[in-house]
Amino acid sequence: MRSTIMIFVFALAAVAGVFSFSWGPIDVEFATLEIQAKGAVVKTIEAEDGAFPESVEVIESYYVIPEGCISCQICVGQCPVNAITMDDNNMAVIDPEICINCGICASGCPTSTIELLDADDCALYGVDADGNSELIQEELEED
Repeated sequence: MRSTIMIFVFALAAVAGVFSFSWGPIDVEFATLEIQAKGAVVKTIEAEDGAFPESVEVIESYYVIPEGCISCQICVGQCPVNAITMDDNNMAVIDPEICINCGICASGCPTSTIELLDADDCALYGVDADGNSELIQEELEED
């Protein structure tokens, strides 16, 4: 029975999508850029040859809204592919490269703070060398 469930869960990975976002040139000096959804960092973007790219792909996956995480670690124990870890602040973080979008974590979260990424929730932030973030673009263009 368990192997049947695991086959079903891994089959869900095939339906995971990718969002492609674009924006204009970034004139301000930042250490990195971040795509964030409801306060959760879903993609970090590094400069290439002294400039930031004007587009990026973001893997559709579940993410944890930081404000709602109570550090119970239920999601960590439920994830069948070990895509969820705890960060330095003891908040759950989901690795989109590993997440297979099965939704087990979201259904088991006691605070309903795990959601499937929606392109409409994403915004672009610049992060300075001290870790301070600044909103650059609230509504990202989806390619």
